[in-house]
Amino acid sequence: MSAGLQRPWWKKFCEEISLMTEITAITGCPLFPRAHAKRHLIDPVAFGIAMAGGPLLTGTLGFPLILPVIAAALGGPVYLAVGVPVMLIVMPLHRYSASGWAGLALIVHAAVFLTILTLSEAMGASTELPAIFFIFGLVFAPLWGAVSGLLYRWLERDFYKQTI
Repeated sequence: MSAGLQRPWWKKFCEEISLMTEITAITGCPLFPRAHAKRHLIDPVAFGIAMAGGPLLTGTLGFPLILPVIAAALGGPVYLAVGVPVMLIVMPLHRYSASGWAGLALIVHAAVFLTILTLSEAMGASTELPAIFFIFGLVFAPLWGAVSGLLYRWLERDFYKQTI
């Protein structure tokens, strides 16, 4: 073969490099997969009123029983401190009904207070107060979650929805 018919070395080199650098088998990172789910917008006014309104409304309607009022006063701040961040993470990914809010509230409550009880026991601290919160929370967390879910669906307006 004559020297004039051979391809220049740099063309062959560039073709090999381009073949070596093309990634066709792996399209994403397994640690951070691409999000395929549709994200839902949140109505911030309805969300704020619903989250605060769950414990307040059950405490107000359950006033003759006294226990819901005490539970709202003692457990309401914990419900808001834990529930608001959890719902802000979960709500854009899923549209929950009132029963979904209740189930999520129960799962998060159980996870938080079982962790607190386990750590209290491991450190040798008293477990009476966390146990009381845990037992009463098994009733009130899903109740507040369901009421919050109902309030959110009732107050939700497309006009006010925005990304949070």
